[in-house]
Amino acid sequence: MKGPSPTSSLLLLLLLLSTDPTAAILLPPSTSCCTQLYRQPLSSKLLRKVIRVEVQEADGDCHLQAIVLHLSQRSVCIHPQNRSLAQWFERQRRRLQGILPNLNLGLTGKMGQGPQ
Repeated sequence: MKGPSPTSSLLLLLLLLSTDPTAAILLPPSTSCCTQLYRQPLSSKLLRKVIRVEVQEADGDCHLQAIVLHLSQRSVCIHPQNRSLAQWFERQRRRLQGILPNLNLGLTGKMGQGPQ
Protein backbone atom coordinates (compact mmCIF):
# COMPACT_ATOMS: atom_id res chain seq x y z
CA MET A 1 0.00 0.00 0.00
CA LYS A 2 1.26 3.43 -0.90
CA GLY A 3 1.77 6.08 1.84
CA PRO A 4 0.22 9.56 1.93
CA SER A 5 1.13 11.86 -0.93
CA PRO A 6 3.75 14.56 -0.29
CA THR A 7 1.13 17.25 -0.95
CA SER A 8 -1.33 15.95 1.66
CA SER A 9 1.51 15.47 4.15
CA LEU A 10 2.63 19.06 3.61
CA LEU A 11 -0.93 20.41 4.01
CA LEU A 12 -1.39 18.45 7.23
CA LEU A 13 1.93 19.73 8.56
CA LEU A 14 1.01 23.33 7.70
CA LEU A 15 -2.35 23.00 9.46
CA LEU A 16 -0.74 21.55 12.56
CA LEU A 17 1.91 24.29 12.72
CA SER A 18 -0.48 27.14 11.96
CA THR A 19 -1.24 29.61 14.75
CA ASP A 20 -4.45 30.66 13.04
CA PRO A 21 -7.39 28.87 14.75
CA THR A 22 -9.52 29.12 11.59
CA ALA A 23 -6.93 27.42 9.38
CA ALA A 24 -8.19 23.93 10.21
CA ILE A 25 -11.73 24.71 9.12
CA LEU A 26 -11.04 26.05 5.64
CA LEU A 27 -12.47 23.97 2.84
CA PRO A 28 -10.26 23.29 -0.14
CA PRO A 29 -12.21 23.83 -3.38
CA SER A 30 -12.44 20.07 -4.03
CA THR A 31 -14.07 19.28 -0.67
CA SER A 32 -17.84 19.26 -0.37
CA CYS A 33 -18.38 18.49 3.34
CA CYS A 34 -17.32 20.30 6.48
CA THR A 35 -15.35 18.15 8.89
CA GLN A 36 -14.74 20.77 11.59
CA LEU A 37 -16.87 23.68 12.76
CA TYR A 38 -15.84 27.13 13.92
CA ARG A 39 -17.59 27.98 17.20
CA GLN A 40 -15.93 31.27 18.20
CA PRO A 41 -17.53 34.70 17.60
CA LEU A 42 -17.12 35.80 14.00
CA SER A 43 -15.34 39.04 13.19
CA SER A 44 -17.24 41.72 11.32
CA LYS A 45 -14.30 41.80 8.87
CA LEU A 46 -14.94 38.15 7.96
CA LEU A 47 -18.71 38.67 7.73
CA ARG A 48 -18.26 41.62 5.36
CA LYS A 49 -16.41 39.30 2.95
CA VAL A 50 -19.22 36.73 2.66
CA ILE A 51 -20.26 36.17 -0.93
CA ARG A 52 -22.63 33.24 -0.50
CA VAL A 53 -24.10 31.14 2.34
CA GLU A 54 -25.03 27.45 2.22
CA VAL A 55 -26.54 25.06 4.73
CA GLN A 56 -24.87 21.67 5.05
CA GLU A 57 -27.25 19.05 6.38
CA ALA A 58 -26.03 16.10 8.45
CA ASP A 59 -27.31 13.46 6.07
CA GLY A 60 -25.86 11.28 3.35
CA ASP A 61 -22.22 12.07 2.70
CA CYS A 62 -21.87 14.87 5.26
CA HIS A 63 -21.84 14.00 8.95
CA LEU A 64 -22.04 17.50 10.45
CA GLN A 65 -24.72 20.14 10.19
CA ALA A 66 -23.05 23.45 9.35
CA ILE A 67 -23.49 26.89 7.87
CA VAL A 68 -20.88 27.34 5.14
CA LEU A 69 -19.78 30.92 4.50
CA HIS A 70 -18.19 31.27 1.08
CA LEU A 71 -15.62 34.05 0.79
CA SER A 72 -13.75 35.04 -2.36
CA GLN A 73 -10.90 32.53 -1.90
CA ARG A 74 -12.06 30.14 0.81
CA SER A 75 -15.03 28.71 2.64
CA VAL A 76 -15.54 28.61 6.39
CA CYS A 77 -17.71 26.07 8.24
CA ILE A 78 -19.62 27.58 11.14
CA HIS A 79 -21.53 25.79 13.89
CA PRO A 80 -25.28 26.32 13.30
CA GLN A 81 -25.77 27.69 16.83
CA ASN A 82 -23.02 30.31 16.59
CA ARG A 83 -24.52 33.44 18.19
CA SER A 84 -22.60 35.98 16.13
CA LEU A 85 -23.75 34.23 12.94
CA ALA A 86 -27.37 34.29 14.14
CA GLN A 87 -27.06 38.02 14.87
CA TRP A 88 -25.56 38.61 11.42
CA PHE A 89 -28.44 36.70 9.78
CA GLU A 90 -30.92 38.84 11.72
CA ARG A 91 -29.19 42.06 10.60
CA GLN A 92 -29.18 40.84 7.00
CA ARG A 93 -32.86 39.91 7.22
CA ARG A 94 -33.77 43.37 8.56
CA ARG A 95 -31.63 45.08 5.93
CA LEU A 96 -33.16 43.05 3.09
CA GLN A 97 -36.69 43.37 4.47
CA GLY A 98 -36.69 47.03 3.48
CA ILE A 99 -35.49 46.12 -0.02
CA LEU A 100 -37.51 42.91 -0.57
CA PRO A 101 -40.68 42.83 1.55
CA ASN A 102 -41.98 39.42 2.70
CA LEU A 103 -38.58 37.80 2.25
CA ASN A 104 -38.18 34.53 4.14
CA LEU A 105 -34.51 33.51 4.20
CA GLY A 106 -35.33 30.04 5.49
CA LEU A 107 -32.13 29.90 7.53
CA THR A 108 -33.48 31.30 10.78
CA GLY A 109 -35.32 28.08 11.58
CA LYS A 110 -32.20 26.03 10.92
CA MET A 111 -30.13 28.17 13.27
CA GLY A 112 -31.98 26.86 16.34
CA GLN A 113 -31.50 23.20 15.46
CA GLY A 114 -28.57 21.43 17.06
CA PRO A 115 -26.16 19.30 15.03
CA GLN A 116 -27.47 15.84 14.36
